[in-house]
Amino acid sequence: MSTYVIILKEKKLAKELLLKLREAQTPILNCDLVEPLDNKSDHENSNSDTFEEVWANQSSFNNLKLFNPTLARKERQKTLSTWLIPFGFIAGLSFSQMTDLKTFADMGFPSQLETLLGGLIGMISGALGSIFSAGSISQETVDDLRAFRKKSEEGFWLLILELPIEIEPPWAILKETDNLEIISIGKA
Repeated sequence: MSTYVIILKEKKLAKELLLKLREAQTPILNCDLVEPLDNKSDHENSNSDTFEEVWANQSSFNNLKLFNPTLARKERQKTLSTWLIPFGFIAGLSFSQMTDLKTFADMGFPSQLETLLGGLIGMISGALGSIFSAGSISQETVDDLRAFRKKSEEGFWLLILELPIEIEPPWAILKETDNLEIISIGKA
């Protein structure tokens, strides 16, 4: 999917843009509206506008994994652990069977549990691997996050559109909207 962050001055502009995109039948996979971190201007309008009718999720800056590396890391760790832990168990069992080492028997454990304990050690290794491999974040991402956070602290609304990768965004509609910037995050 392609992700675009549109920086807007007001919440009303986001609603208008979403209605135009809906009329143009733009296929949108996900749409999130991020309220400013210093949200003073649109609190009185937030009760009257219902974004559910134009399919946008309104959330705060820190609740989106796109802007919160901790949430993204936890999701990556969970995804990695779903296959690394079972793979580690199978690898540990296999290694114990192939090598016929008596590591745990020498420590006083029954020799019948040697293979099973090897599998458990493999599971622990898979869990640790998922934790450490999910912890990385690039410097480019950190710089982008700082820029988005600064815009949000300045009182701007961030509209995040996720489109299918094969669909080009409707640039004519996006350009006629009174927005400050349109930033393409990347393709996944």
